[in-house]
Amino acid sequence: MNSFMIENETVFQKSPSSPTWSLKDTIDIPNRAMNFGDGLFETMVWDLAEIRFFDKHLNRLKGGMQLLNLQEEDIHPDGILHFLASNFPNQRMRVRWNVYRSGQGKYTPETNEVIQTLQLSEFNPASQIKKKAAFTQKIQLFPTSWSAYKTLNALPYILANQERKARGLDEILLLDSRGFISEASASNIFWVKAGIVYTPALSCSCINGISRQVILAHLDEKKIPYFLGEFAPSELAHADQVFVSNCTGISYLQCINQKEYSTVPLIFLNDIFE
Repeated sequence: MNSFMIENETVFQKSPSSPTWSLKDTIDIPNRAMNFGDGLFETMVWDLAEIRFFDKHLNRLKGGMQLLNLQEEDIHPDGILHFLASNFPNQRMRVRWNVYRSGQGKYTPETNEVIQTLQLSEFNPASQIKKKAAFTQKIQLFPTSWSAYKTLNALPYILANQERKARGLDEILLLDSRGFISEASASNIFWVKAGIVYTPALSCSCINGISRQVILAHLDEKKIPYFLGEFAPSELAHADQVFVSNCTGISYLQCINQKEYSTVPLIFLNDIFE
């Protein structure tokens, strides 16, 4: 198979009956992703010859599929790796893997089979520094059985990022319905105080981010102390550094509500996303 060139965003689709991925100019509508948000997604990085942290992405996706009663046997991880390696060797790309229920029906599904799409686009690493951040004035995150997964209903993050843009911010921070720090607009949040790393527990309705998992495992390996918990926004007033992370890397927050933080990269995090 010939290699493809990525221009803006290239979409491939795989239906339950298809053994291969096919290039798609359009996606069939109506579908349950559009009508009901009946599915999940993983945003990943194809890094020359592998998907970065693929095992963790796969575990999270499978957990969400079990929750939604989607057929796990319809996804073929090795097939995705082979497809990307055959067509995009030695490239670095952003890969969004959508998995949504096939068939029609209303609120009651007709099937548990899935349709999959791969949206491939240019990879842009995270900005090292985000200068201006603040807490949202409008959005709260509520606890659900799917809070930790990336579902196709992302309205809280859409509204939060609209607010971020309107307020001229580089990052916006979200609280849960009880007023505890939850996460950032498209990433998990961490802060450092007196050499100890802090991050919200999953009980704060944040997504169980892949980079979050990787960072916590890295802290365990390096024997660096950290705490997961339920923290009020006032906790950040005492922090030395604040950073956010997702699959594209780590960004340090320079200022939250007029409070300035160090943006000197933390040495023990430097090699995680290399």
